[in-house]
Order: sequence, then C-alpha cells, then structure tokens
Amino acid sequence: MPSPRPSSASDRSNRARLLQAATDSFAELGYEGTSLRTIAEDAGVSFQLITYYFGSKEELWVATVDYLFDRYLETGKGLGFTPTGNLHEQFHNHLRLLLTDMLQRPQLRKIWVQEYLAGSERYARVIRPKIKHLHDTLSFPYFNEVVKLGIVKRFTPAEIALIWSSVVQNNVVYPYYVELLLGLPTGSPKSVERQVDLVFAILVDDPDARDTAPEHLLSAADATAAAGAVVYGLEDAKELTPAANRIKQLELENLQLKQLVGTLSLEKKLLLDRLGTLDRGTSDRD
Repeated sequence: MPSPRPSSASDRSNRARLLQAATDSFAELGYEGTSLRTIAEDAGVSFQLITYYFGSKEELWVATVDYLFDRYLETGKGLGFTPTGNLHEQFHNHLRLLLTDMLQRPQLRKIWVQEYLAGSERYARVIRPKIKHLHDTLSFPYFNEVVKLGIVKRFTPAEIALIWSSVVQNNVVYPYYVELLLGLPTGSPKSVERQVDLVFAILVDDPDARDTAPEHLLSAADATAAAGAVVYGLEDAKELTPAANRIKQLELENLQLKQLVGTLSLEKKLLLDRLGTLDRGTSDRD
C-alpha cells in the first residue's frame, strides 16, 4: 500500500513531478512498456520515492489516471451558459475550448485507447467506470442543457455527444488522418477552428430553414467572427455592472490578441518552411 499522503511542500512537488512523468510515459509507451526507473529519472527524483508515494506500478498507474480524469472534469465543470449572452456564440466557444484542451493534454484518451485495445483488466476495472462517471456527471448533462436551451434542435444529447466524441477521438488517435483531410497541421489554431466550425454548423444548422433562420441562429461564419468571446461559468449568469462588463471586454480583447499571435506564429512557420523548400530546390538546380 502507498504511504500516507505527502504533507510538506517538497513531498507535494516530488509527487507532482512523478505524476507528470508517469502521465507522459504511460501515454506514449503503454503500461507494459513503462519503466518505473525511467519515470523516476524523468521526474528527477529517487526511484524509492515511487514506492513511498504510490506503492506499486499499478497503483501509480491508477493515480495517474485519477489525476488526468480530475483535470478533464475540472475543465468541463467550468462550462456554463450566460442567459443574457448569445447562447450559440457560447456553445461555439465551448467546443473550441474542449478540443483545444484535449489536444494540449491528449494523454488521457491515449491511455484509455491503449487499455481498451489490450483488453486489459485495468480498462474494465478503472477506465470504464470513469468514462461512465464522465458521461453521467458532465458530458450528458452538458449536451442535455444545449438541447434544453434550444441551441441544438436536430439531435438528441446522446447523438451530440457521439458526434463530438468522434471528432475528439480522431484528433488524438488519428492525427495524421485529420491532417490529410484538412491540409493543416493537427492541433494548429486553423485546424481546430475549421473542425469546430464544421461541427457547429452540423449541430446547429437547420437544413429545412436555412433561408428563414432567425437572427439569433449563428452560422459557422458568424461564430468564427465571434470566436474570441470569453466563456464564463454558471456562477456568472447574472447581470453585470458597467465596471464588470468592462473587465469582461478587456478579457475578451486579451484572448483575441493571443489567438491572433498564435495564428501569425503558425503562418510564419509555414512561410519559413515554404521558403526553405524553395531554397533547397534552387540549390539542387544549381
């Protein structure tokens, strides 16, 4: 059994470093391919501390999965709708946030796909109950709210969850396939935005009322134009004072600036790569 929960700042730091190293190793190498000594070396701590903090290799794996699920749940719990705002705009932002978060932290899905394909006892005992917990407490209630608010009318909450899960899974498990289809680097701002726009249009658009859609029903292009909107939790679903509104606006402008910088950085890289290819071609001809 693992030792008592660490109490000192040093213990907490060592434990966090071991969890991060274990996260990367289990996600890339799988359970069987992961070495505890390598994890300790990557974390920069003594090998004996793994036993001290976690016990066995399997207990470290369970702690790692718990850590990843808790982080993902924390992101999802922050999603809420402000009734006084544009609901479609908020939904578009939520989709972008969820896809970006999973692309930045893909280890959770990598681990559960590995365990499923291996048919491991760990998948049945640990992963399946967590997926059900994620569905029951976060995913389904959120998409049920999306339908209840009238944001999506064509699909049930279960159907929305299935469509969205498929997109996320493709990006994590088959990133090269996504890159081939879009012609964009997987995980890049343009790739994320393109997919979010597509899913948003599929879910929200009403093919029987495209020419007479109400003004509040945003198209994918409208949502892209509003892509910088800030997402706030349910606790913020109230009228704001002028000062609070100004703070929200500054947050929005800051987010838009960050997105612009990210896009420009990507375009610069693509341009430099293109110039490098042209230079090599010129050298070969000479």
